[in-house]
Amino acid sequence: MKNILLPTDFSENANNAISYALELFKKENCTFYLLNTYVPAIPHSRFMAENSKTLVLEKNTETASKNGLKKTIEYIKQKHSNPLHNYKTISSFDLLTHEVIDIIKNEHINFVISGTKGITNFKRVFIGANTMHIINAIKDCPVLAIPNHYNFGIPKQLVLATDLKRSLSPEALQALLFITKMCNCTVHILHLKTNTVLDDFQKSNLKIIQNCLASIPLKLHLLPFYANKSEIISSFIKDHTIDTLALVYNNRSYLEELIQEPVLENADYHTKIPLLVLPS
Repeated sequence: MKNILLPTDFSENANNAISYALELFKKENCTFYLLNTYVPAIPHSRFMAENSKTLVLEKNTETASKNGLKKTIEYIKQKHSNPLHNYKTISSFDLLTHEVIDIIKNEHINFVISGTKGITNFKRVFIGANTMHIINAIKDCPVLAIPNHYNFGIPKQLVLATDLKRSLSPEALQALLFITKMCNCTVHILHLKTNTVLDDFQKSNLKIIQNCLASIPLKLHLLPFYANKSEIISSFIKDHTIDTLALVYNNRSYLEELIQEPVLENADYHTKIPLLVLPS
């Protein structure tokens, strides 16, 4: 049994991510936790003195949250009926990241699956603000981020981009192995070389990954680091028909570097496919 957390703001992007999750885990016994958090747009904090106006606003927002979750469950049962799946809803007056952390701990969540659309005016962004807040807050649970309008397809070509400078946690390896075996996909390990050869620690980390994924098709790619990582990874994704990008999140990781780099006009393929962020 897998426990999957699905944060939602009832947007088209969130609904698309929910549909993707339900299809991805179609053959697995799962409990899906649908989460909506809300903080009414009021001039004073809930944690300050409350008056009748703020209480009414909070109640109205709470009602909208619960009604939205109810409608989402109705839609799921109509479009994605599955006897292997159970659903629970959580409506919470709290910050999204706070509630996500608590649910992961209390409900033993295996994956968080979210949309990637952020609050931004830029046409191309690496990842949305809310999803990035979740990734920054979570230390021990994989996050799968689904781009807006991405049509579901079983992942067949996954690339793990890594500098091999840090060991993958057992949680990261287990999550990666589960996804790849469930989908029967090929894993490409992509390392951008800053030196001509790997050092001993990098060789050891590579061996650990290869041993963990020994039961699935695995390909190793050692490429020269000649431009920004965003451009190289985007080109690799295009050239190898990659449908999922996996990164390990830690301080000064590939993910942080990618976010800080400009997304070039001809190098934005990594914004168009699902992103699996593994715990460090």
